[in-house]
Amino acid sequence: MKKIKINKIAKIADLIKKNNSFFITAHMNLEGDALGSELALYLLLKKLNKKAVIYNNDPTPEIYKFLPSHKSIKNNFKKDKFDVAFVLDCSDSSRAGRIENKLSAAAKVVNIDHHISNTYFGDMNWVEAEMSSASEMIYYLVKRLKVLDKDIALCLYTGIFTDSGSFTYANTSCNTHKIVAELMGYGIRPDLVYKKIHSLCVPDDIKFIGKCISKLKFCLKEKICWITISRWQEKNYDLTEIIFSIMRLLKKPEVFILFKKINKNKTRINFRSSSRVDVNKIAKFFGGGGHQRASGTTLEKNLKESEKKVILFIQRQINGKK
Repeated sequence: MKKIKINKIAKIADLIKKNNSFFITAHMNLEGDALGSELALYLLLKKLNKKAVIYNNDPTPEIYKFLPSHKSIKNNFKKDKFDVAFVLDCSDSSRAGRIENKLSAAAKVVNIDHHISNTYFGDMNWVEAEMSSASEMIYYLVKRLKVLDKDIALCLYTGIFTDSGSFTYANTSCNTHKIVAELMGYGIRPDLVYKKIHSLCVPDDIKFIGKCISKLKFCLKEKICWITISRWQEKNYDLTEIIFSIMRLLKKPEVFILFKKINKNKTRINFRSSSRVDVNKIAKFFGGGGHQRASGTTLEKNLKESEKKVILFIQRQINGKK
């Protein structure tokens, strides 16, 4: 792992010390890392007696309402002025949804992110593409300012746990495990966190997942594996990772894709990679982005057209053709 940008951590810590009012936001479609990093930073600021508020585009999913101070999160932005806006876990400011238009309420915007596709949109940018999560990054800020406690530890653990795929993704480093070991020293129960986040399905969910898996498609000697889903079930928890976790049990595929019909002419596409294929580059080609091993995009095309276009492109990429 490359050397952590200590100078960035020092500058952000200094910025916090010198200012008084802050607002925090993260990307739309909130998940564990966005919420874990936000709430950890919020608790850090409160411990330093700073004025702080979290504004998000979307409501907090039910499964994350075990996190400390989740009730402090607001969805309606007031016409306040702030010294600093922190944008967490967003590769681009547009990922913050309607909150993007509120960033001008702050004198300075700080962009903290771990996506390789980050556009460096802030007045101050701290981007660590090799880190497991934004929560892992916030850990270093917490340590710098010496404010780690049980509540912050739970928020950070949840964020790291979520974005590292329960510590199974390639972005899980030895440093990630060292951090998690320290966080667990604050009385965190991994079994309870797992249950809160993953033990959620009802029998109908399992039937739906089974139908999806029964539609598996392959090409290039099973190097590419994908599923097209014409009726995606929206839940207050995400079935996407559950389906990918099953697909990843397969031995041969290098790329996994889910094509989800949003409407007649709109398709959501999620990519995962098992090894050498950089799916961020694939998603970026189609106007999306994310990580080398996990990315996504949305196409203004129907399900069949999207499938044909994307699979053909990936075939060419794997075959080394331009």
